[in-house]
Amino acid sequence: MPKTKIEEFIFTLLTSGVMIFIMGVYNIAVSNGGLEYSAFYHETRAFALEWIIGFLFAFFIGGKIAKHFAFKVVEYDDRPMLIILTIQCFTVCAMVPFMSMVGVIRNEGITFDLPLNWLQTVVINFIMALPLQLFAAGPLCRKIFRLIMGIREKSSKLQNVCN
Repeated sequence: MPKTKIEEFIFTLLTSGVMIFIMGVYNIAVSNGGLEYSAFYHETRAFALEWIIGFLFAFFIGGKIAKHFAFKVVEYDDRPMLIILTIQCFTVCAMVPFMSMVGVIRNEGITFDLPLNWLQTVVINFIMALPLQLFAAGPLCRKIFRLIMGIREKSSKLQNVCN
């Protein structure tokens, strides 16, 4: 997808924002025992700081970790979608532990129970973050990125067969 540093910056800004906002609402809903409208309000208030922290980690560290491990599984000449999905999986693996720690410290502070609360939060977040990234946020952000950058989608063989 992104080919230059500025494109990578824009794409990371977009995907981190979508994922952080949705996962923030999800964590509030889990904490409150269910989804309520107030979860959106509370996440909106905390979102800016979380987005800055998450974006910086994703752009400078998480993305590099994800690509490092992804290219131990796939090759550069593999199908582009396989590469994208593999990078997404490893991005979730890199981001969930870090952002879960940020969330636990923000909500509960640094306490004796921090390691246990963090581990529990990682498990709960991973269960939501992986399918969210693969099936909703990832495709949505790629579509928005293509619109922003004026990139046309290549017609796939499947589209040609269906027409």
